[in-house]
Amino acid sequence: MKLQETSKRKSQTSEPLKGDATKAAILDAALEVAEVSGLQGITIGVLAEKTSMSKSGVFAHFRAREDLLVEVVREYHRRFEQIVFEPALELAKGLPRLKKMIATWLEITSAAESTGSVFITGPIEFDDQPGVIRDALVQSVEIWRQALLRSINESIQLGHLKDTADPDVILFQIYSYVLGVHHDVRFLHVEKSLATAKRLIEEMFSQHLNNQ
Repeated sequence: MKLQETSKRKSQTSEPLKGDATKAAILDAALEVAEVSGLQGITIGVLAEKTSMSKSGVFAHFRAREDLLVEVVREYHRRFEQIVFEPALELAKGLPRLKKMIATWLEITSAAESTGSVFITGPIEFDDQPGVIRDALVQSVEIWRQALLRSINESIQLGHLKDTADPDVILFQIYSYVLGVHHDVRFLHVEKSLATAKRLIEEMFSQHLNNQ
């Protein structure tokens, strides 16, 4: 599953795209690059080539490469919420919603046509690089972590999980399993890792299920 919009823009069109449409096309191209080369692979030159624009044309929509990458992180976050978070809201609060969020996140992380989640690859690229890009990544990741933590707490409050369950530990375990899938599937091509992670997550929840 990809977070890129499914609509394809014709780069060979005789009339250049204007305003917001042009900016959207640049962000689409940037996210495609991030899928293959990470955020560090995004440059004005690469985007100019992918969108059939001049470098000055691309640069006109962003004051600097840093501004561009911040916009890419925010756009990824917006699409991530649409695909991963919003569908889960259709389910009941607590464990059903939490499991849906995790399942869709795992799908994005392990999809064959994707390099995985920018929420995983981005922090690896910018973990030791202070600045606005890292700040944008931290903000986005923290919003996602809080959404997961909120669902974990709701699962406890609603009686789906025992009140002895530690929300922070469960969050850590979830993140560890997803990171493990990203490493094994994307880097080592161990396809069974996805099934292993799903089984371990179910076992984790089963240990905390409130059977009363």
